[in-house]
Amino acid sequence: MQTPQKLYQHLLQNFDSYTIKELIDLNNDLILNASWGTQKSTFRTAVLSSLARKGVNLSHITSHDDGFTTIQLVPVELDEDNALVPLAC
Repeated sequence: MQTPQKLYQHLLQNFDSYTIKELIDLNNDLILNASWGTQKSTFRTAVLSSLARKGVNLSHITSHDDGFTTIQLVPVELDEDNALVPLAC
């Protein structure tokens, strides 16, 4: 098994070829699927990092408080301003 850091780097490299739509679909599948194991957070971090590297704004699902960053565990969609927003359920 790979270490989380090696897995993260591997995923980032592979996600470079994914479209923004494919990355959003991956995020939503991760959030809605409870059967993931211990690597779920590493995988989701790589998905969100790849979206940010493609210029997608994550500010609507992240918050910063006392030096900590929190990312909402919600399905998302891309709005007209190229920002991820929580999906209206």
